[in-house]
Amino acid sequence: MKTRLLTGIPAAVALLALVMWGSLGLLRLVVVLVGACAYLEFDALMFSRKSIVRKALMFCLVAFQIFLMGGDHLTAFYSYAIATVLILGSGVLGQARSGEFDLALKEVTNQCLGFSYIVMMFGFLFSIVSWPDLGRAYLILLFLIVFVGDTAAYFGGMTWGKRTLASEISPKKTIEGSVTALLASVIVTLLWARFLYPEEMSPERYWKIILAAPVLSLLAQLGDLFESVLKRSQMQKDSGSFLPGHGGILDRVDGLAFTTPIFFFCLYYLWETA
Repeated sequence: MKTRLLTGIPAAVALLALVMWGSLGLLRLVVVLVGACAYLEFDALMFSRKSIVRKALMFCLVAFQIFLMGGDHLTAFYSYAIATVLILGSGVLGQARSGEFDLALKEVTNQCLGFSYIVMMFGFLFSIVSWPDLGRAYLILLFLIVFVGDTAAYFGGMTWGKRTLASEISPKKTIEGSVTALLASVIVTLLWARFLYPEEMSPERYWKIILAAPVLSLLAQLGDLFESVLKRSQMQKDSGSFLPGHGGILDRVDGLAFTTPIFFFCLYYLWETA
């Protein structure tokens, strides 16, 4: 717990300072680099055969695709589709030359999974950062729902937890902790709307955002469980050791995996049209 706090508190302060006062260019750069590094962590977790060339190429490809997500979305979609085809084709041909077809198929599948998993998470995060005028405010809301919810689930589970949520995947997660996270997500969203939203909010937008909060919290918990499945498939406790007491990058941001795309959908189609 002590190590977790000594790492988590300074990291949270640094993240808040970056979002609140960092330049837009620096914020975008951090999203791209952290996303690309998260892919390297995924690679180290999921691949039995280590390849520096594969890591270098995928690092560049993931970083470039995340960057494209902040611009024209149709261009980003075409680029994503082309990149996926290239990964499939080059992966199958390259790995299958060894004659180990089962291993080749597994590694190509993992490569496509890793590319989609990281690009969707950080690409839509980049899009939110790049949102005109209110990008930082919405980014803070996303982080509050995911990270405060995660912390609330942890302490709620320790205090009241009796029934496991998914014992085969993550034995320490409880239903009581999950409910605590849902309640916390609504509370922090109410506080955000009251104190941090920089302009007058229409009642329609207000209620759309409040009602979305528990749904986004559930998606954050689903992302956490998904990453636990990845780790269990490789018999690993953590995805890495980048953050002492927390594990790797993916251990800290897993809640964003499914939340970020849906958050952007809400922002684009629901909230900013109200």
